[in-house]
Amino acid sequence: MTPARVLITRDPAAAHELAALLRERGHEPCASPMLEAQLPADPSELAGLLDQAAHPSGPTWLCVTSATTVAALDAVAQSPDWGAQLEAARATGLLRVAAVGEATARALGEYGVGLDFVPSRVQSAAGMVAQWPEHPGARSGEDSRKAPRASQWTGPTPLALLPVSALGSDTLCQGLRELGYDVRRVTAYEMVPVPAERPVRRREPEPLAGSATAGEQTSEEPAAVGPTGAESAVEELAPEAARAACAAGEVAAVVVTAPSRAAALLDGQRPAADVAWVAIGEPTARALRERGLSPVTAARPTPRDLADAVDAALGTARTAGRTTAGTDARPTTCTDTDQENEKMNDDEMSYDLVSRPRRLRTTPAMRRFAAETRVTPSELILPVFVKEGLSEPQPLASMPGVVQHSMDSLKRAAAEAVELGLSGFMLFGVPETRDAVGSAALDPEGILNRGIRAVREEVGDEIVVMSDLCLDEFTDHGHCGVLDEQGRVDNDRTLEIYGRMGVAQAQAGAHMVAPSGMMDGQVGVIRAALDAAGREDVSILAYSAKYSSAFYGPFREAVDSTLTGDRKAYQMDPANRREALLEMQLDLDEGADMVMVKPAMSYLDILREVADASPVPVSAYQISGEYAMIEAAAANGWINRDAAVRESVLSIKRAGANSILTYYATELARWFRDENGR
Repeated sequence: MTPARVLITRDPAAAHELAALLRERGHEPCASPMLEAQLPADPSELAGLLDQAAHPSGPTWLCVTSATTVAALDAVAQSPDWGAQLEAARATGLLRVAAVGEATARALGEYGVGLDFVPSRVQSAAGMVAQWPEHPGARSGEDSRKAPRASQWTGPTPLALLPVSALGSDTLCQGLRELGYDVRRVTAYEMVPVPAERPVRRREPEPLAGSATAGEQTSEEPAAVGPTGAESAVEELAPEAARAACAAGEVAAVVVTAPSRAAALLDGQRPAADVAWVAIGEPTARALRERGLSPVTAARPTPRDLADAVDAALGTARTAGRTTAGTDARPTTCTDTDQENEKMNDDEMSYDLVSRPRRLRTTPAMRRFAAETRVTPSELILPVFVKEGLSEPQPLASMPGVVQHSMDSLKRAAAEAVELGLSGFMLFGVPETRDAVGSAALDPEGILNRGIRAVREEVGDEIVVMSDLCLDEFTDHGHCGVLDEQGRVDNDRTLEIYGRMGVAQAQAGAHMVAPSGMMDGQVGVIRAALDAAGREDVSILAYSAKYSSAFYGPFREAVDSTLTGDRKAYQMDPANRREALLEMQLDLDEGADMVMVKPAMSYLDILREVADASPVPVSAYQISGEYAMIEAAAANGWINRDAAVRESVLSIKRAGANSILTYYATELARWFRDENGR
């Protein structure tokens, strides 16, 4: 097996242990720090905060949220004995010190600083707030979180000193304010591209009684961890070289160790499609997903779990050297800076949970096994446009990949839909000539009826041939019905034409007609007309909840619409929910065989309610504007197109649709065939 080159976004010295594990598994590691911690341009405010902690004038908490913050405090301290000064302040009872987790606690301990609080459950900013031991009293009418903490502060309002990363979240700051503290937040450092002008460099602390002896390095000093020498050296890439390697696909996988490093590596460029991505934690995974990638997230931020995640991302499933019993969740080389320090140290989370649902998300195979919803070709319907007078397909500018068909290309599209296993083929006609009453819709030789016949002749009963039953494509004013003298759509005159349209489409060969005009009583009139013509076998798919949406714009190009005004007088108001259930029930009472919600993506709540209430199958239409949004965002590099297509259609299925009209139907079916070998 060819070794996989794996890029680690970390300083080579700090990446040493992970690199060694990757080598054991046959990979070739390399590293690029991308970013490093830098002191503020004016460190006086941070130095002042440290001095304030060492000389408190009243009850004060010093809240430290990363080992890098400890190094920054050391870098700006006026005296190398700053740890002893803090201890002296603690001895007075005025100063108390909190650390977000064990790694930060160890870093403070190296300077002789004791701790008054470390969260025991979730070691994060939120975990600190949840278990905060002293509780002066909430503000703004709050009730102090309704439960007193271990002790209540009865003196003056206490001060909380909070030195944090420039990218640190407001979770702890806001939480302490809500608990009644005056909070002073000061930037301790920022993450910048290497090399930093003012890098955070800590002085080596003096050995303490009972601690490591002089010359020894603590477990958080990456340079001292693991073997040394050329054999163990990790290849270092400059940031630009790392970016170029990702873009060219010269690495098989990338381990990303912080959201800021994801931004430094990826912003402004698109990585090669076949690169696998591993995130050290959920904030980093979220940053990668926001950039259109699908990372595997390490179960914990340890070298071994990161190596496991690399194997999962590459699909190698290696097991050599892998153990779980007794694995330390706080590895010696994973410092706070390397793991999400800008997000208040999610790396130091330590859960005591009764259940871990992430176990069912560990590998692609496990995720497929546990998936609750799947989309198959037999649930997809392809909407198509056939235009009169074309000799070859005509692309639509607003819907890349969608065309107006000629008669020949329409038949080829129908044959392909059958071959791919689609369930339905929905036709829309685009005539050359229009008039006030949509006469071409009734003409047996009109474009839509000819298209229906051609498709039936091509595919027979191998697919459900469906036809849109509406006048908007056929009227010169672009409305879904005929107009009265005041220019309003005349509901009842339109119904008479709808009944005749239904019969014409049935006689042309439609298995199912789909009235979409939102006229009152349309289903009942069409059902009666079909039955009277002896076409009891033709089904009706009712557009029961069709909303007046801004997302229909590209469709109107697809049918060469000449609409004047809008359709708000007959299509539903987007503000209404209960009305959708009323429309559905009326259509069912009138004889609808299936019902539909349109649009789909913007109305998933409506789709869910209709699906819960409907005794018949429910369809949903992913409309032109929803399609165009995905295509436009993908064309600009803002989203991963294929992932967005899959997610959008899956969400419609998950919301309750039994069948989905989507312009992606054939593409999704091809993917399904390629992935399943059939």
